[in-house]
Amino acid sequence: MALTSPGVEVTVIDQSQYLPAPTGSVPFVLLATAQNKANPTGTGVAQATTAANANKLFQVTSQRDLVTLYGTPFFYTTTNGTPIQGYELNEYGLLAAYSLLGVTNRCYVLRADIDLASLVGQTGRPTGAPADGSYWLDTTTSTWGIYEFNATTGSFTMKQPIVINDSAYISGDLPLASIGNIGDYAVNALQMTDEPSMDSVGQFFYKGSDNVWIKVGTVSWMAEWPTVQGANSNPTLTASDTFTINFNGQFTATIAVPAAPNNTVAGLVTAINNKGYGGLSAASVDGKLCIYSTQTAISNSSANYITIANGSGTSLTALGITAQTYYQPSLFYGSSAQQPLWQSGQSQPRPTGSVWIKVGSAGSGLTPVMSAYSATTAAWSAKSVTLATSDTSATAGLDATGGQAIPAGTVYSQYYYDSEFNQGPVYFWERIATGPTVITGTNTAPSFTNGPYSVSVYVSSPNSSSLSSAYTLTLADNTDATDFVTAWSAANIPYTTATVTTDGAIQLTHTEGGEIVIDDVDTTTGLSTGLNAEAGFVAGTTDGCKYGPSSSVTFTASQTSTTGSGTGATFTVNTQYGQYFVTATPASSGNSYAAGDSITIAGASLGGATPTNNLVLKVVSVSSGHISKVAYVSGVANTNYAVQLSNWREFTYTPNEGALVSNPANNTNWFYSVVDQVDIMVNYNGDWRGYANQGYDYNGFPSPTVVNATDPNGPIVSASEPTTQSDGSSLVYGDLWIDTSDLEAYPMINRWQSVDGEDKWVLIDNADQTNPSGVLFADARWATNGTTSVTDDPIPTILSLLSSDYLDLDAPDSSLSPTGMLLFNTRRSGYNVKQFKSNYFNATSFPGETLPTETNAWVSVSGLESNGAPYMGRKAQRAMVVQAMREAIDTNTDIRDEDNFFNLMATPNYPELQPNMVVLNADRGETGYILGDTPMGLPDSATAIQAWATNAANATSTGEDGCVTRNTYLGLFYPSGITSDLSGNLVAVPASHMMLRTFLRNDTVAYPWLAAAGTRRGIIDNAANIGYLDRQTGEFQVIKTRIGIRDVLYTNFINPLVFFTGNGLLNYGNKTSYNSQSALDRTNVARLVAFIRRQLTIAARPFVFEPNDAITRQQIAGVVESLMIDLVAKRGIYDYLVVCDESNNTPARIDRNELWVDVAVEPVKAAEFIYIPVRILNTGELAAL
Repeated sequence: MALTSPGVEVTVIDQSQYLPAPTGSVPFVLLATAQNKANPTGTGVAQATTAANANKLFQVTSQRDLVTLYGTPFFYTTTNGTPIQGYELNEYGLLAAYSLLGVTNRCYVLRADIDLASLVGQTGRPTGAPADGSYWLDTTTSTWGIYEFNATTGSFTMKQPIVINDSAYISGDLPLASIGNIGDYAVNALQMTDEPSMDSVGQFFYKGSDNVWIKVGTVSWMAEWPTVQGANSNPTLTASDTFTINFNGQFTATIAVPAAPNNTVAGLVTAINNKGYGGLSAASVDGKLCIYSTQTAISNSSANYITIANGSGTSLTALGITAQTYYQPSLFYGSSAQQPLWQSGQSQPRPTGSVWIKVGSAGSGLTPVMSAYSATTAAWSAKSVTLATSDTSATAGLDATGGQAIPAGTVYSQYYYDSEFNQGPVYFWERIATGPTVITGTNTAPSFTNGPYSVSVYVSSPNSSSLSSAYTLTLADNTDATDFVTAWSAANIPYTTATVTTDGAIQLTHTEGGEIVIDDVDTTTGLSTGLNAEAGFVAGTTDGCKYGPSSSVTFTASQTSTTGSGTGATFTVNTQYGQYFVTATPASSGNSYAAGDSITIAGASLGGATPTNNLVLKVVSVSSGHISKVAYVSGVANTNYAVQLSNWREFTYTPNEGALVSNPANNTNWFYSVVDQVDIMVNYNGDWRGYANQGYDYNGFPSPTVVNATDPNGPIVSASEPTTQSDGSSLVYGDLWIDTSDLEAYPMINRWQSVDGEDKWVLIDNADQTNPSGVLFADARWATNGTTSVTDDPIPTILSLLSSDYLDLDAPDSSLSPTGMLLFNTRRSGYNVKQFKSNYFNATSFPGETLPTETNAWVSVSGLESNGAPYMGRKAQRAMVVQAMREAIDTNTDIRDEDNFFNLMATPNYPELQPNMVVLNADRGETGYILGDTPMGLPDSATAIQAWATNAANATSTGEDGCVTRNTYLGLFYPSGITSDLSGNLVAVPASHMMLRTFLRNDTVAYPWLAAAGTRRGIIDNAANIGYLDRQTGEFQVIKTRIGIRDVLYTNFINPLVFFTGNGLLNYGNKTSYNSQSALDRTNVARLVAFIRRQLTIAARPFVFEPNDAITRQQIAGVVESLMIDLVAKRGIYDYLVVCDESNNTPARIDRNELWVDVAVEPVKAAEFIYIPVRILNTGELAAL
């Protein structure tokens, strides 16, 4: 105010307005990762990957900061460590962010609310949080060690098996016939509880030549691989020529070439098979004689063989068979150091098809990966699983003092059962207690009344992996528990004690924590004496009692019957693990026998039952009616086991591809990755019907006069055109074939029908949801009723659905579709993404309807394309990720906050997000620039590139099918690159991965308005090469982006990434995606304008609410001019003009409270096309010039 008395008043007027220095370029990356990833720099979960932090913007300042927040960028590999290039669940955005943080210290990251790990393909359904103490066998990271031998090359090939972890895929004791192809291997990862006999469920399977699964190691498996194969096809054989086959040195069979016209390989096959020997058969394969030796073999040491020798004539030479010893196919367990020597020239060479189960982690051997769940920590912890052949071996390996020191909870896996039975399953045992082994019988008043008893007892000893020799426990008849204890003490069995508990039960203790084995089988009868049962030690029933080794009993047995007239012969027969082992030379030779006689021995005389365990033999040779040699023909022995008392107990575990959960949480994702599960219904007279409930005419349409005869197993799923139904029957009209030769186009549905008089497969148009020949894709049903649990009950089979008309409440209205239209049931069928919906069928959503008992449901969520066809396979996975990312970018407010400055934007590998990024940039005042990708699978074909760039496929939005969105502030780049992830694997990455770093480095050493292209500022240093992903092979194809492709790209406003010898990888383009036909069609100019727009906003903000007068206009013009002067100096613009005076601030504008600053700039253009004319002159002309 004015002074009213003498004094001094000082007034300060601020006329020092200036424009703050611009912030360096800051990128924004929208990405997707797995949820709840581990924090690699510490413990616990990476913070930004929790569900609570989804769709939350984080500012990241370093690579360490990034991995702490988001975990290590994860890229999937196959089981042998090969990267899966272009896999939809790879964390492309996170790896791009990690790379760019190598050249900047600031980045904004937004993670979409999608758990990539939830989209990993599973054949079994996901469930919810597991119970405390649950055990999980991880079938994804476990390796199985199956190596198949090739006798020709002398090498082993690792076989990746089909891993079965759902009992719905086991029928009887074999995998379902619909699983796998001929030559495949399978592993049953389900928990094994059967005793280890020939009849137990197997662990390893092979799909044989008749497309039937067989257990590896069995006689049926050995019959798949010839022990001997002739080299010559359809040779000329001389009748009566002979050769001999000797079996294990025990007996010899003479094979004679039949008389004409049967003196052929086929005739010779008949002659061999007519011998009727159980371990010998023959077949003609491509006209070559194949001989199969399938003699009984149950252990690694079994070395069954046949020796082929010349008889008379030259039949072996004609057949192309060398006279020598041949060993039959073998199943062998051993570590990497124990690799079997099966090559030619070794002592026991084996034929092609023999299998080595490599044990241990070395070289992808048998290595179970198991974890235990803790409810306290809500996390899985890895269990160290020891591999051993027996409890005794495991105990000795873990504690040389005998077992007392082994911690409770220790787990070991038992393979090659007790080093005796290689066809046994793989068992898992848990140590139940630390200290001595104490086992209490379940009978509190034992009374031994079937004596006297004489049983064998074996015990383990400290620092020994083998059981002791037998100790004999002798117990009189009519005795009790006290007498048992006395007898035990008298047997002097080391490291053991026997007592009677206060309630009268017998208690046995191994004082060192080892094992006790009691074999109570009578060696005369082959039957149990009942001592173990009476003492209360029952395998599988008494706590701590399990099956021990199989009792080995040798009988001298007489025949029950014979096809001849011989009598008096007796035979030496041993039984073990359900098999008979017969000595070829009889114990007594008998009288009046003839070669070829069949002899039957009653099972009851061999410790089994008649006729179940009958043994059939064949007389091979005789001398004056006395048997010289016999051969095994058939028979399954009864199996008795010793009882093993041990601290190693059975425990419950669950095999699964991913971590276990119990009941799935609401909205749990499930990518059902199978392609052979297809449920299709058909519309008839306005109703949806099970496909087998309707007959079909020659057009393949429903007909009331035709009885259904379509494939009994439903749609035929095959990569090749079927010529018969799945059971071998002839094709009929209406048969459906799902062609899986191109999974990118799945499902390719074909129908067998007549076209112009020709029966053929006709492809159904997935985009036709109107005509009778079309198909509708929708959820229709889960089961044949509304009571089947969608989580606990086995998944209903396609076979059961074929003849069911049942529909869920949300099935599409059948009256809206014409007769003949198919309904592809996406709920029960595979290869799409479903979500678990709790209480989905409820009265609110379905008013007036009768609700099913099972109200939960799996609901397909991966959606349909614009033409009505479904997203399937990787496209279904991708659709889920894209949907979540669109939601994240469209709804997040933090990324629209002007205080969160960023000027480079990318969604690596997702061109589908470009329209949303353009909207975001517009919401932010177009102050940023978008680095856009082209599809990773776009090949370097001018036709393909042109088609994508011009949207020839008429895609509704930018994506893999076509480019729709174009914008001045969006640049497109091609092709993709390949770089190393943080594990050192070479992985394919999108173009934006490279461009983010290239642009940021350019902005660090130069300015945004200088083109980040060429040899000076366009260098790509975070990729090893460039190329594209071949979607058919899954391989990354390296290219150089030749000039013809560069021309097509630039014509279509796509910037080429190139490789120049001597310069390396470069960005060699400077165009925006929008053909503006102005300076703004260049990236450097668009970025200049974005820069100016932001800086002018900052410059003008201090003048808001200032007086709209000449002083203010002069001040704001001065600030703007300072920006322009700086841009001229830094080569951003050639010239400029700033006008802010009365000429553009008219009274009308002033009255509207408006202040106008008009700015004109002449942006500096980049030199993209350099022309250098060279003139050639004659000698001396230059001087004249």
